Amino acid sequence: MAIVLKKILIFAAQNNFMLKHILVFSFIILLSACKQSKDKSSQWFSDEPEEVYEPLTLQDTAVATLQKVTIKDDYYKAAIEKEVAHFYKNNHYQARWLYQNKPSPLFASYLNALTELSDYGLFPQNYRQHELDSLVTSLYQHKDSLSLKQLETTDREITASFLLLNRHLTQGRIPKVGDDVRVWKRKKSTHDPIALLQSLKDGDNLSEVLAALQPQEPTYKAMAQKYKELEKDTARYETLNLDPKKFAIGYKDSIIVALRNQLKRKGYHSPAQAAPEEVDSLLVDAIKQFQQHIGLAADGVPGAHTLNYLQMSGDQQRDLLLLNMERLRWQQKDLGEDYILINIPEYRLRLFHKDSLKFATRVVVGKPDTPTPIFSDSLKFVEFRPTWSVPASIMRKEMIPRIVDSGDSLKYAKRGYKLYENNKEINPAEVNWKDASTLKRNFFFVENPSANNSLGLVKFILYNDMSIYLHDTPGKKLFDNTQRTYSHGCIRVQYPDSLAYQLLKHTAAWDYLKVSDAMHKGRNQYRVHPKQHFTVDVSYLTAWVDEAGRLIIRNDPYGFDKEQLKHLERYKKL
Repeated sequence: MAIVLKKILIFAAQNNFMLKHILVFSFIILLSACKQSKDKSSQWFSDEPEEVYEPLTLQDTAVATLQKVTIKDDYYKAAIEKEVAHFYKNNHYQARWLYQNKPSPLFASYLNALTELSDYGLFPQNYRQHELDSLVTSLYQHKDSLSLKQLETTDREITASFLLLNRHLTQGRIPKVGDDVRVWKRKKSTHDPIALLQSLKDGDNLSEVLAALQPQEPTYKAMAQKYKELEKDTARYETLNLDPKKFAIGYKDSIIVALRNQLKRKGYHSPAQAAPEEVDSLLVDAIKQFQQHIGLAADGVPGAHTLNYLQMSGDQQRDLLLLNMERLRWQQKDLGEDYILINIPEYRLRLFHKDSLKFATRVVVGKPDTPTPIFSDSLKFVEFRPTWSVPASIMRKEMIPRIVDSGDSLKYAKRGYKLYENNKEINPAEVNWKDASTLKRNFFFVENPSANNSLGLVKFILYNDMSIYLHDTPGKKLFDNTQRTYSHGCIRVQYPDSLAYQLLKHTAAWDYLKVSDAMHKGRNQYRVHPKQHFTVDVSYLTAWVDEAGRLIIRNDPYGFDKEQLKHLERYKKL
């Protein structure tokens, strides 16, 4: 067609007297071509008007009616019923997902988002994905008999589903974590799901909207990818019935061959030095490496904990990732530019500036019977050459019994402690420590600043009301251990001088030398407030994916995994 028109125009240019007739002829040809194009591409040239969305206004606006919705989570049921009624009132009783003649594109986007969220350990059936899809499809199949009442009811059900999903993404699916001993504080969510739902437009991509409610750390997405990959891991491991008491170099048993094979599958190869069924030094070394990798004491003996992790199937690994992605969603979303992350099962502290790692060190955390709380906080100040005011619980449960057992009233005075009662210093030699009433007296010990002080030469004070903080320690050897649960709850730092420098280096005149002088030569209880704001996030992750894409699994020192997995197992069956 283009070639024909070009020839006509050239001819017309050469014959001006015929120009008028030629142009008319050209126009007729062009119209004919357009008609043929219309026949081939009706979406461009349609005689029928495009179908518009006809708004649906709810007829029954009674609160009791609006709250009649299906919610597959008893814990959030009452709250979401109220939210549904609140949303429709705020939305002037307009339906959000369905129109009188067809569903909104937002509904299709929601169904797609639910499918994608399954990669992050959320279960679409909890939000009635297939039920709602089938119901909506069925409603619009016969438009002549379409029931507006059914559309209203279904729109409310979709809204309830969406609000439940928001709760799970921002507040979690486990209502209570921790107990009176194991404290786990979750930051209260400020997310407003009703405001979010009201702000949505028909063409919005809900996958992107909901992604913004999830953790933004790269490791979170890497965990989701690994979670998806492990679905294909159907390998089954032979049960290893080993007696750890008999396990030693030279011990022979046919099960040792299976042990070698399972270690090899995990990446710990130990070629037999003699017979494959005989324990040798290479096998012991491989077990030690595996134990160290998962945060167990590296003794080279395959005890119950070691075998449990060694025989973990793909499904069990997926469950651990499922749980730990859930835990990441509980954490504070915005940590700011400067923050400290402490992962208890890893016994490690990391300091970041704008998500770039600036410093890392080992830590010692609380014992299982005096565990470190899991919480988010902020750094208040750094204190050099601190004193230690011994908590009453430690004094009554540990110090006084030790004084009685030793028969030495000056046991702690010799180590730099002073004894006070009602804010008045008293002589510990004048106290009858064997008298049971002593435990009821208003005593408290204070340890003087020194290199041997239990808090070392520097501590890092936080704002919490639990008396939990970070500090130096004279017990440096404990940092060499694989499993480091030794404190009464506070967090001991292996290299506190380097941490202090990192925290204060942007504060006037604080270089590494000044930090060292403040620790060893400075005045007692010298407090310095950092120029920047530092968020301190104490977390509990037992599984994650590292930068190389490897699944990392750590021991569960406080025993949270089993009970929390039991809660999440419920959602698979809803």
